[in-house]
Amino acid sequence: MKGKVFACYTLADEIRKVLPPDLDLELLPYALHLTPDKLRKELQERIDADMEHDVLLFGYGLCSYGVVNLHSERHTLVIPRVHDCISLLMGAREIYDREFAKVPATFYVSKGWVDQGAEPYAEFQRHSEKYGQKNAQWIIDNQYCHYQRLVFIDTEVGDREHYENYGREVAQFIKVEFQRQVGSLRLLTKLVQGDWDKEFVVVPPGHMVMQRQFL
Repeated sequence: MKGKVFACYTLADEIRKVLPPDLDLELLPYALHLTPDKLRKELQERIDADMEHDVLLFGYGLCSYGVVNLHSERHTLVIPRVHDCISLLMGAREIYDREFAKVPATFYVSKGWVDQGAEPYAEFQRHSEKYGQKNAQWIIDNQYCHYQRLVFIDTEVGDREHYENYGREVAQFIKVEFQRQVGSLRLLTKLVQGDWDKEFVVVPPGHMVMQRQFL
């Protein structure tokens, strides 16, 4: 069977690190999960347009229900049984659940999140250009006032010291505790190597991705 991976740009380096040479890769823009209907539309269009592959793998989780109702008449669809990419970067849904139970109000960053500007300081800069620094600071203060810590997930890609230090600066910027956590490519490796056990939702041709499959 011939396969292809669809993934968010935030996972680009991690996916490429474990991607076998016989699998194709297509990266989608960051932040589509913020509008789940848009994420679903983008993915479904790519599924419908693909005539070259038998299996489509997704570097996504449930992602605000953005993968629900995806379907194909010709492909097998394979999605990690996780809520979002944080579990993928940590290597297991159970690890994320354990961290969430410890400190629910946690903001997570990785190399990909920083590169995509998906963190508070980058948001502040964008708001400053649009509304001025004073208003931008007010927005950030209100948006992140309930967070208690920022965690940098180290997946051993890129300049790790640089990204960890940047994470510390962002944590200081929003006045929360900083922690570094060792990530894992275990789940992504299983995805691309075809080791699809109970940690994955496997949808055969003619069927649809259902929300209950992620419980």
